[in-house]
Amino acid sequence: MPESPPSGILRSWWPRLLVGAVLGVLLFAAESWLLLRSGVVGMDIPVDGPYAALMAAVRPVLPGLLLRIAAVYAVAGMVLAVAGTLLARAWGRGGAWATLGQGLLLFMLLAWDRAIARPALFDDLPALRSLLAWLVDHGEPWHPRAVLAAWLVAHAAVWVARTRQWRRAGWAGAALAGVAGLLVVGKGMAGRGAPAHPLVVVIGIDAFRPDRLKSQGGSGEVAPHVERLLEEATLFTRAYTPIAQTEPAWRSLLTARWPHETGVRYSLTSDSRMQLQRTFAESFSQAGWRTVFATDCSRFHAEGPASGFETRLQPPRGAVNFLLEKLRYRALGMFADHALGAAWLPEFIDNRALAGIHDPMGYAERLASRLVDEASQGPTLFAFHATAAHFPGDPVHPFYRRFVPASEPLERRLRMHFAPVSPGAKGGWNRAGAEALYDELIAQADAQVGTLLDALRRSGRYDDALILLLSDHGESFHADRADLAGATPVHGARLSEEENRILLAVKPPKGRGTAPALVDSLVRLVDVGPTLLELSGLPSLSDVDGVSLAPLLRGEDLGPLSLYAETGFTHVLPEVFDPGHWPGAPRSFDAYRIRPDGVVEMGPAAHARILQEKDVGAFDGQRWWVDRPQADGTVLRACQGDCEGLDALALEAWFDRVQGRTAAGGWRKVAGHVDDSGHPEPSGTLRAPKQLLRMRPGQRPGPAHPQPRGG
Repeated sequence: MPESPPSGILRSWWPRLLVGAVLGVLLFAAESWLLLRSGVVGMDIPVDGPYAALMAAVRPVLPGLLLRIAAVYAVAGMVLAVAGTLLARAWGRGGAWATLGQGLLLFMLLAWDRAIARPALFDDLPALRSLLAWLVDHGEPWHPRAVLAAWLVAHAAVWVARTRQWRRAGWAGAALAGVAGLLVVGKGMAGRGAPAHPLVVVIGIDAFRPDRLKSQGGSGEVAPHVERLLEEATLFTRAYTPIAQTEPAWRSLLTARWPHETGVRYSLTSDSRMQLQRTFAESFSQAGWRTVFATDCSRFHAEGPASGFETRLQPPRGAVNFLLEKLRYRALGMFADHALGAAWLPEFIDNRALAGIHDPMGYAERLASRLVDEASQGPTLFAFHATAAHFPGDPVHPFYRRFVPASEPLERRLRMHFAPVSPGAKGGWNRAGAEALYDELIAQADAQVGTLLDALRRSGRYDDALILLLSDHGESFHADRADLAGATPVHGARLSEEENRILLAVKPPKGRGTAPALVDSLVRLVDVGPTLLELSGLPSLSDVDGVSLAPLLRGEDLGPLSLYAETGFTHVLPEVFDPGHWPGAPRSFDAYRIRPDGVVEMGPAAHARILQEKDVGAFDGQRWWVDRPQADGTVLRACQGDCEGLDALALEAWFDRVQGRTAAGGWRKVAGHVDDSGHPEPSGTLRAPKQLLRMRPGQRPGPAHPQPRGG
């Protein structure tokens, strides 16, 4: 039979491509209708007051975003139409119904695969609940792939037998095997032979508690890739963050300064309140290094130009990002979860905040490739912050089977759910369940870290890289409060070991060598920048609070350090942990404002009250001094730990100096108002100077000043 001319082929394929595109767009229209019906994308949402600014910021970008989503559906429909046509013709049947049937089967196989890999993509569809539960318990990724492979082999065999194209089939099989082999070899050799430019890699794992490490009392099963790195690194076993919330913690990390000096005191701090100070990333950049920061979530932590990183890879910041959560276009998680999809719709595919749509392991592979590529082009500082342990907290395969018992309800196995942090909170986890889900999410972040480290090993850059591993804060499961066992875990609400103790480890180039495996001295997150600069031979930051830990890495003595710390701003009312605490910061959308560019930030009235509500403290490894503002306008200072002797007095004096308090007990005045470096004093709320009530263990305040709990 003579082959059809190209024009004839085009005439025969265009109708099928058009039908596939139309079917894809119809699927997009159906999902859009369901979204509109459920009251998102501006429907059934108040558009007055602060919401008006939100909708005004979102509306200009929404049409273009929806058009790009619709394009994915149209292309996916065309791809299925082509695949369905080829499979149908293998049997000698090129009719529309045969093509449609084949395309529908491929669609179902793809949905089957994604339901096993990322079940949160379908967990809010009641009709699929029973099937999804079975897949979560029993499904394996190879199941749909084996069915697909068998289906394709059967079609290929039928086509060869029907057309007798034995030689052509043999050549096609050999070509496919050759391409697969080249891909495997190329992946293994990627980057090898490239010049070994200096490389510094900073990896942050959000909310990682060091007690998950085997050497710190953990099982050793949660973070195997971190454990492997620690075999060649020095672990600081008593490292602490000055504030247990990501955005202010990273600002202190970058500038080597305490939060009250950076101006970033909570998440979504207004840019105008940030003190523009030199960062260690800026020092690397000015020394001619390539500087890259990447994160898979930017809702409550986004780095801008003030970070010092020249390249910043992160989802869009602000109102649009909060809208994206409502745009549950599931087919994006089926068709676009790959490099092309990430290039076309990065705000969806590379955004961890979108449960089920975001593929964390695919994201890590793309990021690992970027890391190797950047490192091959010159001296590079590459920082990555992994946020798997935050909301929506959706573990993917195989992590959702690791630690949470199969007897738990499906919705609690597949995603975090909010339960108020209040006495007797209902509807949440028991504490064991909450920690088990946390461990699964930490294991998922650990696997992402492993992907980056393995890429460095394959490229030959691991051994000579300086790698620093950290967490920005810990996580509290309210272990000291039985009445909060069902509440959502929290960080930033109290000053404590659970929330402020962090992971910190350093692998120098060529490995640990003679450096100690464990360092038990108290160190702080603000010490990271000075350490990296010294180890890289770059000038140190001036007039900062952090110090270089290089002497400890050499086995030398550094001298005792102290930590200044403060609470952040969370959904938790402080009096839940501290009866009598001042509770005046607003916890509603009214606290925020939307800038014309869509950025969400804290408003000025809320800012003042948040600072007024903060606990602040000092810690030297043996004792805490903590100041807690009380509802009656006083500040209750309490000491916990070994509070007798000169060391306790020395820490208290240092605490006062850091806060800017005068020896007379007042607060430093700047331009007629209380400086933000201490507790601010909004007009008409507290007296100035504040009365300070000082307590040690065993002492009791008067009736108006009850003993605080926690901290």
